[in-house]
Amino acid sequence: MRDFVIADDILAPKPKIVIEYRGPNPFAIYPRISGLLQSIFQARGVNYFEDDFRWDITTDPRQFLLRMHLEKGFDKFSQGRVDLKIIGHQPSDPKKNGAIFIEIAASIKTEYPSSTPFQKLIVLPFMFLYHYFYYNRIRRQYMRRYRVGVEKLEAEIRSTFNLIMREKIA
Repeated sequence: MRDFVIADDILAPKPKIVIEYRGPNPFAIYPRISGLLQSIFQARGVNYFEDDFRWDITTDPRQFLLRMHLEKGFDKFSQGRVDLKIIGHQPSDPKKNGAIFIEIAASIKTEYPSSTPFQKLIVLPFMFLYHYFYYNRIRRQYMRRYRVGVEKLEAEIRSTFNLIMREKIA
């Protein structure tokens, strides 16, 4: 049996933030990503995962694909996740320009146990009330904190490439 799960996108209504850069040394962001994620979201190295790292040296420009994410639990019920997907190419000649596309997505997931009959009959109805009257406020604070963190991450990535910050739509 499955737990009762509530999942939300932090960046709703848009699914992700996209950063595009064309210029010298687009791979310069890679060594900074782990430290940025850990400092901005107050996480440790055990919370950071590199899911996919592909670097093709047989072509020129050299193409790369990186997927990484950070997962951090807030409390017993909720955890946040930030996903990054980085696609680009970097020429072997440093005088030539390359390109990079960075996608940032974030979500929060809350799980309540409901695997045993006791949990389904007694605990789960109580958890609905607990969530509605008390925990939802706390969860929204977590969502705000992650939204601000994603905006800081975007600003840091843009400053690495000297890109102008986009206008925010309220």
